[in-house]
Amino acid sequence: MNVHLQPISFKKYSLLLIYLFFAMAIIAWSMEFYFEKLYGNLTRMGRFSERDFGWQLQRPEIPDELLKDYPIAEADILIIGDSFSESRVWQSKLIADGLKVSTTGWGNFGTWQPLKTAEAMPHDLGIVIRKAGFKGRYIIIESVEELFQKRMKSLAKESHPIIKHSYAIDKSFYSYPFTHRETISLNKLNGTDWSIKTLYNKIKLSLHLPEKYLKSGAVQVSIFDGCQVFSHRLCNYALFVDEDFKKETFNSIDNVLTINKNLQQVGIQSIWVVVPDKSTVYLGYGALNEYPYQNIWRTFTQYPELIAPDLGAEFIKESRIIKDFYMPNDTHLSTDGFLYLGDLMTRGLHNMQAGKQQPFFQ
Repeated sequence: MNVHLQPISFKKYSLLLIYLFFAMAIIAWSMEFYFEKLYGNLTRMGRFSERDFGWQLQRPEIPDELLKDYPIAEADILIIGDSFSESRVWQSKLIADGLKVSTTGWGNFGTWQPLKTAEAMPHDLGIVIRKAGFKGRYIIIESVEELFQKRMKSLAKESHPIIKHSYAIDKSFYSYPFTHRETISLNKLNGTDWSIKTLYNKIKLSLHLPEKYLKSGAVQVSIFDGCQVFSHRLCNYALFVDEDFKKETFNSIDNVLTINKNLQQVGIQSIWVVVPDKSTVYLGYGALNEYPYQNIWRTFTQYPELIAPDLGAEFIKESRIIKDFYMPNDTHLSTDGFLYLGDLMTRGLHNMQAGKQQPFFQ
């Protein structure tokens, strides 16, 4: 028996497409709500769910008047830093202590793209800083561990006039100290592409696959017994940026000594603040690193002329006391971690002003 199928009408075909797209939109919106609003750079880069890796503890409030930046000519302390300093969170402790702090970024020295200028001379950082108007005594040179060597090699070669911008605190920036998390932002959705890849990663995590199958983009997932130190739902896993495991062996101490001496020649005492990589704090020194690991802080202790707090040892110890010391969904410290760093630096500066330089914050 022959069955003759009637061709679908254009109207029915159109309705079918509308229903299909509507269903897809509902699914996409459902994933937006389920995976929650993006906060961390690791969940963003690796396409992992904020619902699974977002912190769940409330963060402390910081008064807006403490998140400020003074002109370089008025500052007691100049900070050269990266994203661990640009949000001004740890500096709020110095501000609360009555100090005038000016923060500038590494990019303001032209260290990534060397410029040829008439006044640029090798190792002239101290002169450059004084010409920029800084009259204070202390400079804090801050860098995350993974980028410290690259910056030292670049900075010791040639310095350039500082371009000091007028910074304003951007409360939408991810390093800003959130006190609570939102589940969704209708103004800035995660996007369907991100949600689909996140769903794929969530399925892989649910299958309890080995770590080598869990890497996603620039983010490595580690199987980690972390429920005592992190608050996120999947605390049996931890997120780390893949670059943490590709650090070159540190061999730039001569550059550090050169810069330190150069600053001392113009009456500036430098304080070297190397912030440990998240992997160093939670997995251990040099864990999974491709190259032989050199403990930067231990190297510093061999040179008494260098003022360099051992943040490696201090952060490892404190991360087992303060939950979410680093954000589980990010490479950066949590607000609690930043404020702890600020307490250490305030205590250390008090010791230095009292004539006690070593150990820095004891």
